[in-house]
Amino acid sequence: MWVRCQELSSSVHETAGSLAKQRLMKRKMRLDELCMEQFPQYSRSLIQSWILQGKVIVDGRPAAKAGSSVKPTSKIDIIAEVPKYVCRAGYKLEAALEKFCHDVNGKVVLDAGLSTGGFSDCLLQNGAARIYGVDVGYGQVAEKIRVDQRVTIMERTNLRYLPGLPEQVDLVTLDLSFISILLVMPTVCSVMKPESSIITLIKPQFEARRSQVGGGGIVRDPAVHKEVLQRVISGVEGFGFECQGWIQSPITGAEGNIEFLACFHRIPSTTASSSPDSIQITVSTLETC
Repeated sequence: MWVRCQELSSSVHETAGSLAKQRLMKRKMRLDELCMEQFPQYSRSLIQSWILQGKVIVDGRPAAKAGSSVKPTSKIDIIAEVPKYVCRAGYKLEAALEKFCHDVNGKVVLDAGLSTGGFSDCLLQNGAARIYGVDVGYGQVAEKIRVDQRVTIMERTNLRYLPGLPEQVDLVTLDLSFISILLVMPTVCSVMKPESSIITLIKPQFEARRSQVGGGGIVRDPAVHKEVLQRVISGVEGFGFECQGWIQSPITGAEGNIEFLACFHRIPSTTASSSPDSIQITVSTLETC
């Protein structure tokens, strides 16, 4: 009797396992999500771009839509060339490092606006010793960056209210959205060494007045670009920094906005202003940088 019960129990388990396997076979998921599971080293935006270009092959056929339903057991092949960085932002920072001849080898960096990790990827490839990656969002960081032991990730963290870091940093990189750079400067200054630098992406769409931003969130007026540059450069200098120069980003923003990159060195002997409200904006600021 015991043997018969054991055989029956074994049969039940086999049947349950078979049913679970059948349900798994029937269950479908989004193509981009399956790609993320099979290729965690790539960001979702990059995978979606490859799908639109027809470079993602599903069971031998090119896929056309990121949201297509596929079986979890589908065979996925990617025939695209692997990019240098986990996202486009890496190329923006690369241009700034080259233009300003900024050496980050062995440096400790605060990367604020971490997002996917493009800036951090560029910093790591250029020899940064440690990076503190801060982002108000969650779950966006590419696996390549997330598993790197040199990177400390601080998600769901608003830079403006950052309580501090385990150590002061040599460099701060900023890639912020929906907030002015000047609003985070008090916090930025508090975590920087006396002799340190800032490389920041300046996004006119988040620095200009609402009336200056056109349809689709695009700033098209060159006069507004100039005004934003003047205000931000003068504002940062008011906190005790000297502008080393600025360039137009070689890559536009996601929606097509023209963006800029500026480099600042901290002046240890300068008494910095504690509030951007007291900063005087002058046209000469732009001309001297």
